[in-house]
Amino acid sequence: MSAAKPHRLASVDAVRAHQRAWLAETREKVAAGGAFAICNADDFEEIFTAFDVPALVINYWNSVVTFSERKGPHFSAVLDAHGYEPTNFGLGFATTLAPKEAPWGGLPKPAIIVGTTRDEAQLRVTELWARAFGCECYPLDFSWVSQFSHALPPDWWTYHRSRSAEMVDGKRVALRVAQLRALIARLEVTLDRRFDPARFREVMTLLNAQMDRWREAMAIIAAQRPLPVSLRDQMAMYQTMWQRGTPGNLALVENFLAEVKSLVAAGHAAHPEERARIYMATSGNDPQFHGYVRERWGAAIVSNRYSSIAPMYARDLGDDPLEALARRQLFLFDKEPHWEAHEARHWGASLVIGIEPEGRTDSRYRRVIEGQGMAYCAIPRDADTPDIRATLDAALGPLVGEK
Repeated sequence: MSAAKPHRLASVDAVRAHQRAWLAETREKVAAGGAFAICNADDFEEIFTAFDVPALVINYWNSVVTFSERKGPHFSAVLDAHGYEPTNFGLGFATTLAPKEAPWGGLPKPAIIVGTTRDEAQLRVTELWARAFGCECYPLDFSWVSQFSHALPPDWWTYHRSRSAEMVDGKRVALRVAQLRALIARLEVTLDRRFDPARFREVMTLLNAQMDRWREAMAIIAAQRPLPVSLRDQMAMYQTMWQRGTPGNLALVENFLAEVKSLVAAGHAAHPEERARIYMATSGNDPQFHGYVRERWGAAIVSNRYSSIAPMYARDLGDDPLEALARRQLFLFDKEPHWEAHEARHWGASLVIGIEPEGRTDSRYRRVIEGQGMAYCAIPRDADTPDIRATLDAALGPLVGEK
């Protein structure tokens, strides 16, 4: 008997509808003379929101192309046809090269694209994208690097909200704040409007409230047996992260929390066949092999990194919300096995699955996860193929019992 297809949440469908409507409304505003921006993930969205400028996050748009519309191969071919190496980060750029085929009616022309030097290839993509649109590309100098020059405490994931200053290099924070202020000054000229610090604090306060609701919903989901909300729906709700700190997205997360509570009260199970829980130490979507392990072993994939990192965006604002934002930009989270082990235990997982190169027999992930008393299974790719199934069978059989 095949594993039942998980129930889709109404609050998740509302997020999908909201995102499409948001883009349609943004195109109308731009056509009427309004401003629009494109930026890299986790760099500048909140500041654009404070400017009342709708901003599209590159990583999110790439995921729409790849997962929502399943047009990744097509737009990879577009990049190749224009002489560019096909990359996931370049898929959004490809939709501008072939706008008639872009998802959801395509993107309007931005006033600016904010790039980053965190990766040379990503910076080049944003430069080319800005050239295709005929707009400015403004690169921010760096992000996500402070942890490499600043020792982290062993339980670093507990520091984000109130002790984030202890997790980053103070000199780097000062430089980052100066760079943010320089870009804000540039935008005041480009947009012909003033930046309002009080409005920015309001955005950051709403962001914290949004993260608190998300944290509450995830804690409820993790505590229930069997799982009441599928990983697919958890990941779909992550779309609210790309417009953080707005009343509309706070309302979407509050609706999600209310529906989670309702499902739990009704005894709903996303996977009624659940006999074992799996945590994915990955950043991807629901794996292709999930249906197989549910049907064969009653093993439900309950969580992954992205179900857990949203609350890490919250920061106590103190006297300067811009400094709080800079600290978050310099360190949001780390793909680190001690944290993953902590999350796996929180979700009640008996098996952790990671994606590692084929043939690797030992890794830091394996040593840490197994050292904390959990089983670990490494696979070379997210695929539902005979070799992947055999590896999963070998890991799940002793945990669940052969059948």
